[in-house]
Amino acid sequence: MLKKFFLVLIFVLITFLLAGCITIKTIPGNTKASGTLPLGIFKSDNGSASWEFKSSLLNAEGKPLTIGDVSVKQIIMDPNDNAALYLATDKGLFYSYTAAESWQQLPFFGSVPINNIAVDHFNKCNIFVTAGQSIYKTTDCLRTWQEVYFDKRPNLQITNVTTEDYNKNFVYAANSFGDILKSLDYGKTWQIIKRLNNAVKQILVDKDDTRIIYFATESAGIFKTIDGGKTWSDEKPETDINKGLDPFYDAKSFKYLVQDQTQKNTFVLACQYGLLKTINGGLNWDSIPLITPERTANIYSLAIDPKDNKLIYYGTESTFYKSADGGKNWATQKSPTSGAINILLIDSDNSKIIYLGAKAIKK
Repeated sequence: MLKKFFLVLIFVLITFLLAGCITIKTIPGNTKASGTLPLGIFKSDNGSASWEFKSSLLNAEGKPLTIGDVSVKQIIMDPNDNAALYLATDKGLFYSYTAAESWQQLPFFGSVPINNIAVDHFNKCNIFVTAGQSIYKTTDCLRTWQEVYFDKRPNLQITNVTTEDYNKNFVYAANSFGDILKSLDYGKTWQIIKRLNNAVKQILVDKDDTRIIYFATESAGIFKTIDGGKTWSDEKPETDINKGLDPFYDAKSFKYLVQDQTQKNTFVLACQYGLLKTINGGLNWDSIPLITPERTANIYSLAIDPKDNKLIYYGTESTFYKSADGGKNWATQKSPTSGAINILLIDSDNSKIIYLGAKAIKK
């Protein structure tokens, strides 16, 4: 009996030490990594003070399943319904209409890896998805799907797709070969408007002017258009925003780009160098000091509070970082997952609500 008591006590102490200063609530499920914290989705409703495992998977059998074994590539919030969330994962597309209280898997894609998702700003039933070499579209709230673009080149992936909130027929996409695509008729036809010859990792449409779009590449820097793709920043030395990155070694090794929702032309870039900030649309960049030395933090995710730009968050393989003063000082928390903190999404209405998506770390 005494031996059993000590075993229980040791288990409790180990659990406490692993948790650090984060509270984690989990539920039983189909996580494959026995003895490790799960992947999937975590949610905080108190500005990251604590996290709750939110990966319950609805199923016809009523079994307590979770999506705690999926690697999350992207979390998308419906622009007109904050309770509607969509996940691009390595094992298919998942969606929740209950602010992550429960999830459903879309049967159409099964377990096919999903790269990117875009929800129409004008109609929540219109959604674009990229998977493999294809772009798919639904116009009836996930019921039926149509393949609207296919690239037959082997080893190519359609990495990104995005819509905008001004021209409802304009859609942009990009691929792992560096081609940028544009559709003027809501995905019926497409044309290549730029070839960057480097994998495009993110498309960001400016919040104040949808003609201004940033295309971030894997290792060649960031390219910008101010007129919807007619002209480009790299065409003139005075507009080349990559020149501003040159003083920072490894700054073109891209991780994530976030726009400050409270100020015009202001962005924070996560790269191999660390964190950089611009207040003039990328022409000049300044370093944000981190706790870790330059080029040593492997940053996977980044977020800025949409109502208070002094609140900045980023995630690494094992640690969650938070600054309440615009990056002057940082507080750390142990990650709630055994995977990398791959995605951070802050609720646009209630910025105390933060979603965290985890992905498996390749050994």
